[in-house]
Amino acid sequence: MNQEKVLAYIKGSLEKGRVSEAIETSKLSGVTLSQEELKNYIYKYLENGWMAKAVEGAKAAGIELPDDVLTGYLNKYLDTGRIYSALEASKITGVPLPKEKIIMIGRESLLKGKLNPGLEAYKLINETPAPEDLITCGNLCFSEGQLYPGLEAYKLAGRTPPEDELIMCGDRCFDDGWTTPGLEAYRIANKTPAKENLRACGEKCLIEKRHDDARKAFVAAQKIDEITAEPE
Repeated sequence: MNQEKVLAYIKGSLEKGRVSEAIETSKLSGVTLSQEELKNYIYKYLENGWMAKAVEGAKAAGIELPDDVLTGYLNKYLDTGRIYSALEASKITGVPLPKEKIIMIGRESLLKGKLNPGLEAYKLINETPAPEDLITCGNLCFSEGQLYPGLEAYKLAGRTPPEDELIMCGDRCFDDGWTTPGLEAYRIANKTPAKENLRACGEKCLIEKRHDDARKAFVAAQKIDEITAEPE
């Protein structure tokens, strides 16, 4: 393996957080890997929310990561709503996550239409989100064509999704070339989609070489034609 390929391999390992692998490759190939470069990558992992990779990499490289640095990044993850990174950081540092902060993160996630991170935050503290926040989350999910998270949010809120929200979701799905959830949204709303939307969806799927989805859209449009055709 020539030096250029070795360097590319080492860089690839570092980009993926595999510091031990990069160091071992460096030693075997004779390619120099400076402590400064390793340190830069380790702090990059921390910025990305990969504290476990950072700690493991620092240990392999013989680089010290002070407790106050790790705690600082834990707080940063909390401030930016990165609940999964904060949870991992809490386990590594032994610093408990403040309940009030977790509730705030969970609610903010829901109000931004991020169902899973929001639910995960509430789950950490054994709390249940307010139904209104779940409905807001569900409506945002529908507006973005995310049918199944939207349905889940409404289910958890104990409410039935409004017909207009489902239709909006279905149309967004068709616009994005998502045939199956689009048809499902209309089925739940007990409405018939516009055949023009289905054909446009099918054409988008064809362009993206998703032939099964395209076929499904065109077949659905054809069925609507047959149903609405006037008898001779």
